[in-house]
Amino acid sequence: MIRVGGDAAPARPGVAEAGPAPAVRRLRSSRWRDPRLAVGVVLVAASVVVGARVLAAADDTVAVWSLRGDVPAGSQLTSGDVTISRVRFEDAADAGRYFDGDAEIPAGLVVDHDLVAGELLARSALVEPVSRATSDVPVSLADAVYPADLEVGDRVDVWVTPTDEASRRRESSLVFHDVPVLQAEVADAALSGATAVVTVGLDSDQAASLDKDLAVIGAGSVTMIRVGG
Repeated sequence: MIRVGGDAAPARPGVAEAGPAPAVRRLRSSRWRDPRLAVGVVLVAASVVVGARVLAAADDTVAVWSLRGDVPAGSQLTSGDVTISRVRFEDAADAGRYFDGDAEIPAGLVVDHDLVAGELLARSALVEPVSRATSDVPVSLADAVYPADLEVGDRVDVWVTPTDEASRRRESSLVFHDVPVLQAEVADAALSGATAVVTVGLDSDQAASLDKDLAVIGAGSVTMIRVGG
């Protein structure tokens, strides 16, 4: 029998009534315009730039030759005399004044002046050797004028001033120019009261007029002047 109107039909036994539907949450997309994200990107970019600059500065050095120990003038350098040092130059042009550490030392050149340990090897420090001395000439320094600290390796000019009455009006003459000191015992001679003798080396050109030069030295007073010092 069908009942029209009135109360709703009773629920069927064993069937649960459906409750209200749960609310659905939609996933929201990332907010790329978040200020915190922008700050983070700026910080990361800044750290990358700073790191790159630090690494570039750390590698901004040049390998050049430097001296392991002291080297006297006139010596010929070998690979054992030098070592590689890394140097940062303020001006790139300055690096060209020194020997590249990756290159070999030029053969046949000699040291132009005394070098000290740790010094960078400048290109100007190596020169072509002069004519080798062929004559060792002892010069007596009795009543002479010379540097008290004269020593082997120095280069000197030897001047002579006439001592006889007839020649006093004559000017002093340069007998030997820029000759190396091969032996010097001036300090020992000064202590013992003996006459100091300095041996100088002459090349073939200088030795060509040795007979005349010795005559001039024997007739005058010697003045020995250190070249470059």
